[in-house]
Amino acid sequence: MTTDEVEVTSADIARIAGVKPTAVSNWRRRHDDFPKPVGGTDRSPRFALAQVEEWLKRQGRVIGVAPQERLWQAFDSVGGAIPPEDAVAMVGMLLLHLGEYPDTVVPTDEAGWSNLMTRAEHTFVSGGAVGAGVADLVAHLPPVDSARLSTLLTVAVDIATAGADRNGGDIFESLSTRFLDSPSRSGLATTPQELAALMVELTGPPSGSFVDLACGGGTLLLAAVAYGYHRVQGQELNASVARIAALRLAFRSSRDTPVTFDIRADDSLRRPAYPRARARAVVSNPPFAERNWGYEELMHDPDWEYGIPPRMESDLAWVQRTLAQVAPGGTIVLLMPPGAAFRPSGRRIRRELLTRSALRAVISLPPGLAAHYSLALQIWILCRPNDSSTPTPLLVVDTTGRESATRTDAAATWAQIRETVIQAWSGFMADPDGYPGHAGIARAVPLPELLDEDVDVTPRRHLPLAPQQGVSDDELAAAREQFLRLLNALGPTPPDSAALPEIDPRDVRPVALGELTKTGAVFIRRALSNPSTQGGDETPPATRVGGRILNAADIVAGRPATTVGDVDGDEVRNPPIRRGDVLVPVVARHLAARVASDDDTGAYPSSSVYVLRIDPTILDPWFLAGYLSSSDGSRQAERMGTSLVGDIRVDLRRVRVPLIPIDIQRAYGEAFRKLSEFTRTLRNAHDLGLELARNSTNAIAAELVVGADRLPAAL
Repeated sequence: MTTDEVEVTSADIARIAGVKPTAVSNWRRRHDDFPKPVGGTDRSPRFALAQVEEWLKRQGRVIGVAPQERLWQAFDSVGGAIPPEDAVAMVGMLLLHLGEYPDTVVPTDEAGWSNLMTRAEHTFVSGGAVGAGVADLVAHLPPVDSARLSTLLTVAVDIATAGADRNGGDIFESLSTRFLDSPSRSGLATTPQELAALMVELTGPPSGSFVDLACGGGTLLLAAVAYGYHRVQGQELNASVARIAALRLAFRSSRDTPVTFDIRADDSLRRPAYPRARARAVVSNPPFAERNWGYEELMHDPDWEYGIPPRMESDLAWVQRTLAQVAPGGTIVLLMPPGAAFRPSGRRIRRELLTRSALRAVISLPPGLAAHYSLALQIWILCRPNDSSTPTPLLVVDTTGRESATRTDAAATWAQIRETVIQAWSGFMADPDGYPGHAGIARAVPLPELLDEDVDVTPRRHLPLAPQQGVSDDELAAAREQFLRLLNALGPTPPDSAALPEIDPRDVRPVALGELTKTGAVFIRRALSNPSTQGGDETPPATRVGGRILNAADIVAGRPATTVGDVDGDEVRNPPIRRGDVLVPVVARHLAARVASDDDTGAYPSSSVYVLRIDPTILDPWFLAGYLSSSDGSRQAERMGTSLVGDIRVDLRRVRVPLIPIDIQRAYGEAFRKLSEFTRTLRNAHDLGLELARNSTNAIAAELVVGADRLPAAL
């Protein structure tokens, strides 16, 4: 197998070509010369990347596969030849060797590859800063006896030697990070880099040795090196993953900034690899709630200084194992599940940790921010007490108020969380007994308050309620005036149908909208996709622009477009909404329609919206929108549309409208327009009234709170 035979899936082709996967399916159906599958299954075929690239070029698509993407495709093509983590490690060792010996000749057969990989292993373990545990990690790698593996290694060589700007460390970091961040492949839940950096920073100025007893792919160890630690050690149960961690550290170490590192592959709870009481800092993200952690075997373990961990409290076993690892005065920072702070089975150990000043801080993180967990995980900061240690308060910090920001700007959220946590921890360490805290966010909790029956150290339980950011008296007065203006604007009741002109039944001609499209009276359009939400389909990147996107929810709620994203800016393929267009949701509980206003003009319809462009000399837009929104229009939609769970998929072309003389249409359309204005004013009054009532309630209740001392959030 050669480098020209790297395989890709349909999803890979879509990503390479910048289209949706459905576009690839269309290509396969429409083009007889599209490459035939070379592997996979009928439902998940695989194609030769070289053939796909050649076909795309023939179609006029200038495609350049990024080097890291090509390497990933070669890695993906290895399939089940060897475990994927071993394939990643072999690429890493080869790139590391090429960095030391750039004139290496690329082999052409399996024997040559085996010889080269033997030399690469020697290069990896012979560095002066590499610990003894690393040599054990490379001793059990599989031989290069697979054509697919040879292809992967050849691609790695080609990429690394293609230009002077190709750095082997960057190439390997890209491959290993992508692998480790794919839980379905690696079986790991990696620590976000921002969280790793924060946890390491909480250890204080870097000095001495840094240990991670559950190092996984080495994210925390790399963060420690970036922070300034020069001696790091890790232990990981999975030897193949530990090998990747060691290689990432090997690339990070350089002649200018040498790093001494060692990685051991073993069970840290059953067989800790490093001497006790030596480390300056231990930082770990251990596995949560393990069932088979060695409860029976470790019943008499000397590290259980604070109590024997119950069978269901593996988290507290990790706490004590890490405490035993550091020297007196050393710092431990652990990522913990929230249950460890309050479960009754762990209260005796929590009590000992507090009374002996081992547990110094508990910090709650926003739900879903750490790794892939939906829980509000916690950071525990511990310190191994020495003979002179005295009981101190516990710092509790609650950052869960940042949760809403995580959905929009994770980078900004992490910056805010880091600032909050570091400020609280620094202020607390400067004067634990005199730390003033921050209402609703951080507080130094005295031990007597903690040592109750539950010994619950959940931060929110011990934080006072933050002062409410209520509205001022002036703001309330302004809101009342605005509410009264809206009520007055409702003024007259809705138009009376008795005031409308009479219609001669002979002038009424029911016509399906589909028929009106044939005469040009109505043009019905629905956007196929929006690049910002559906991957772009076949929209050329040059025509994509930022724009407001109107969706069905906006129409139902009676509001302007609320989404902003990339859209196809070609006005022929994707014309923006004009004033007077009639807008109808594709799927709705009840058929609704509205006429586009100035607020809608220039926005782009999403694929969940029909846009009806009308010839006003034949059909009045307000007349059409009003009729479609009526009960009769909804009944037609229910009868002729597709029923979904509680909703209807509308087939507008089959809906019949009563076609009447245009002058009478306009009279009825004016009545529908006034009803639309009445409905919008009523909705605004409703929303503002609820907000006014809520703010007024809070303002009155605030008078009941005297001074700054407030009740705890939970008793």
